This record gives sequence, structure tokens and C-alpha cells, in this order.
Amino acid sequence: MASKSLPTGVIGAALTPFTEDNRVDRARLDPLLDFMVEHCDAVSLLGAEVSEYQILGEADRVATLRTAIDTVDGRVPVLAGASSPDVAEVLRLAESAADAGADFIQVLMPRHPGGNPARVGDLVAFFERIAASSPLPIVAYHNPSQGTDTDAATMVELSLIDGVVGFKESSRDLTKIGRLCAEIDSAGHARYFTTMQPLLTTLLLGGSGAMMPPPGTLIGAQVVGALRDGDHEHAARWQRHFRLFPSRWAKYGLTTTMKAAMGVLGHDLGGPAAPFGPMPEADIELLAQQLDSFDLPSPLAVPATTGALAKGLSS
Repeated sequence: MASKSLPTGVIGAALTPFTEDNRVDRARLDPLLDFMVEHCDAVSLLGAEVSEYQILGEADRVATLRTAIDTVDGRVPVLAGASSPDVAEVLRLAESAADAGADFIQVLMPRHPGGNPARVGDLVAFFERIAASSPLPIVAYHNPSQGTDTDAATMVELSLIDGVVGFKESSRDLTKIGRLCAEIDSAGHARYFTTMQPLLTTLLLGGSGAMMPPPGTLIGAQVVGALRDGDHEHAARWQRHFRLFPSRWAKYGLTTTMKAAMGVLGHDLGGPAAPFGPMPEADIELLAQQLDSFDLPSPLAVPATTGALAKGLSS
């Protein structure tokens, strides 16, 4: 396995637009990826739950990864989703991702097939088996709502596995974040990324950045850019946008909220996969007003859509 280093900064977790019959809508996916590579340091494809990869069969996942990687075309590094509790499926997805030109695979820390959290030894064995055969370096993905929640000591142990080069950790626990910044990232074992809400804290504590879906990526890019310029005040101002976005809309879930937000910014990605519905129009108008108050930078921000959404942005 060739040694690769993850870039620091913002990793954009791509959303997935679907047709009415829940096939991936390539005509809307390609412009989304073009939008993301303009301001993200790397892109995760079908790696995070926000991408709704769970509804896709293995063949559709592989086909989507191939076309999406072609669209990215080497402009930024690509993390290809390869999550499954079945090591054999992970490795098949890893081989397909490598053939398509991905740079890393992203693998969820799984639950036991019976539904209970995996034990520490099971997680270590799981990632050791993948690392022994994967053609690509591994980014271990911690999402306690979908996989196994585990403590900092276990993640440090996983970071010692040859081939595990990064972590995306979703606890938002500042005590845990501080320890992992020190014992994983600053210790030189792997890159450590969190979520959008603690992005600035993570960077200041020595972590590498955060993974988030668009349009949160637009805000995150401003935080990272300001820190790179040494402007902590500007970084803090942009980070404060994450106090209410997207948490104000948490009842709809992150996928639904971020698809609605992208629609406000002119990128129609539709709603979640059927039969799950989109955000109600009245709340979309309020979301539009919230995003307008952020004064997202041009040319990254795009014109609002027409009709009710445009009215919400101008009110």
C-alpha cells in the first residue's frame, strides 16, 4: 500500500441527489462535485451517512463512485466510502475505488452484526484485516448513531494500525477531542478530523480539520482560510455561524437540512431518498433567511433560486 497523507482543512461529504425511483441523479451530482472541489481540501464520496449510501446496492455504489471520481478528476483527493460490517465487501469496494482512482477509503466503525456495539478487540481485528489487504489507506469513521461508539483509548489503538491514516470522529465531546488531537494527530499516528461544530477548536488543539456536507463546507473553508492567514478573529466570526446552523433544523436531520440549504443556494439536489420527504416550504424560507445573514462569499455562493426561496433570501 502506497503511503499517502490526508490534506488538512475541510473534507466535504458529498450529498447524493436521487431520481424519483431512487437512482443516483448524475446530472445533478456532477455540478455538486464541481461546486465542492472549488473550496474543499478533499471530498468524501458515499462515505458518510449524509450521502444516503445505505439505500444503494453494492453495484450502484461502485458505479456511482467511478463516475464521481471521474468528475473530480484529481482536482482534490477523494475518500471513497467502503463501509460495511462485512470485511469482504469492504475490500471489494476498496479494490473498485482504487481502480477508479480514489486516494483513500472511508470505513465506518461497525456494530456487531447482531446490532450491539462491537468490542474493542473486534474493532481492532476488523481494521487490521482490512489494512492487511486494502490497496488504499484507510480513514476510520466514527458515527455513534450508525456504528459503534468507542472511547478515546480505542481510537488511539486503532491509529497504531499500519494503513489507518485518518479518523473522522463525531462525538463533539471537547474532552475527547483534546485527547485525540494530542494522542493521534500531534503524536504523528494519523490525521484527526471532527465535525463542523468544533472545527475551530479542533484546529487550535492540533487536529487536522473537519468533515462536513455542503453548504457547511463554505463556512468551514472560511474558518480554515482565516486561520491559515493568521486571522483568528475572522476565523472565530465564521465559526460562530455553526452555533445555529444546522442545529436549528435538527428535527429534520442533517441530510434533509443540507439538501434544503443547497437548494436555497441554487443547487437543486431534491429531497432525501424516497419515501422520506423534504423540509416544509415554510421552514425552507426561514432557512434561506438564516443563510442570507451569513453573507457567504462570492464566487463560492451562487444565486438563490426563484420563487419562495428567493423571496426568503431578500426579505
